[in-house]
Amino acid sequence: MVTKTKRALALILTGMMAATALTGCASGNTNVTPSKSNGGSTTTSTADGSSAPGGAADAAVTDVDDPGTIETLKSAMAEEATANGGTVKLEVWCSSDDGKFEKSLVKSFKEKYNDSRFKFEISVKTSYGEDKAGSKIMESPKDGADVFNFADDQLSTLVQGKAIAEVGELFQGNVKANNTEDAVAVCSIDGTAYAFPKTSDNGYFMYYDKRVFKTEDDVADLDKMIEAANAAGKTVFFDLGNGWYNAAFYFAAGCSITYDSATKKQSASFNTTEGLNAAKAMCHISEKVGAGFTGSAGTSGDNAIVQQGFSDGTMCAAVIGTWMGPAIKNAIGAENVGAAKLPTALIDGKQVQLHSFGGYKIIGVNAFTKFPVSAQTLAYYLSNADSQKARYAERGLIPTNKTALESDEIKNDPALKAINDQKPYSHAQGQSVSSKYWSANVGGFGGDIVTAKGNMSDDVLKKNLQDLVTQIESE
Repeated sequence: MVTKTKRALALILTGMMAATALTGCASGNTNVTPSKSNGGSTTTSTADGSSAPGGAADAAVTDVDDPGTIETLKSAMAEEATANGGTVKLEVWCSSDDGKFEKSLVKSFKEKYNDSRFKFEISVKTSYGEDKAGSKIMESPKDGADVFNFADDQLSTLVQGKAIAEVGELFQGNVKANNTEDAVAVCSIDGTAYAFPKTSDNGYFMYYDKRVFKTEDDVADLDKMIEAANAAGKTVFFDLGNGWYNAAFYFAAGCSITYDSATKKQSASFNTTEGLNAAKAMCHISEKVGAGFTGSAGTSGDNAIVQQGFSDGTMCAAVIGTWMGPAIKNAIGAENVGAAKLPTALIDGKQVQLHSFGGYKIIGVNAFTKFPVSAQTLAYYLSNADSQKARYAERGLIPTNKTALESDEIKNDPALKAINDQKPYSHAQGQSVSSKYWSANVGGFGGDIVTAKGNMSDDVLKKNLQDLVTQIESE
């Protein structure tokens, strides 16, 4: 007769067998391999021949917080710990901004799953944030974190490299039922979730001071915003020296940024008339550097520049994301903080709505972790409704969990409305960019324009755009 512990291991590990190195990792006497029943539905065969029904793509929703399920998970963790001297040892990677908060969640996790049969040793490291975690894992998956936070555009590379485990079957149904449809989609490939949704706000919009910009019309046109800021002795911040942000102009001008996952080919149509129009629009805005406009964060970084600007009163608007919401509210008072979709910009003689990148921050489990049950359970805990609510309260980050989104405070947050208003003009990172785009000099191109205060000839812009495309599309 199959034990509850083996059943839990079977359910969790069903989706993790893409990495063959995981076979038998959970326990010396538990072996989980996928098989097909005669009826064609997926089953999971355990060492004693019993089966756990349901494939990863159509897993049922399990009450993970049921006392019986919690006890079963503890027993599975105890089995994992036995092979490591009685200790469940995990490493978590997150951004430096999230480090303190994630440590508090880990502390709560350890309290919830505390058990006399084993002890936890969980470290939270901030060396590799969401932007770098995926590429660092790919360098040497066996040396990477057990649980890591990353941006959704890195998922396909991690899956192709077999460096990330599928979400265990025990959690598949919860991920799909409890989160918004678009969040589930970015975490999934061919109907199977490979990551746990965490936040829905990995994009940017405009935060502004309502004492300077009093109506929605006041934040609709970037030129007029800069004029108003200059009149008030302040600036509008838009980091053109960052390829994530300056893509707003290329997209708005009609350029495309695409990535073919089959051929692993990255392309961008910047060396076109549309690309030149985008570059000239950045030049036009950069003419206002020092006169109502700040166009580059330099080595200081976006967050530090924005926090300093709002704190010392020199900045009244910034293109940034929700992670800076708490700091801006603290600097000028929550009652003075407004948020809106990106404004229009003058492109080829017309006011054109600026676009953006948009995406999600998600949590993955390393395919080579020695503690697959413990790691999956921790990843689920870090992304559940309560953790997402707490993350919003502490960090201002918008949840993906449908229950968390029902909170009146979140519903009424102007940042949520700004994100939703920006969505029609937002481009999914996971479907358009690879590491080739980020390693090219996209940010440097925009930074040079800012440094020159827009004083660049069309010939120079054309040459630089061609060089940029050559970098992006290099093999």
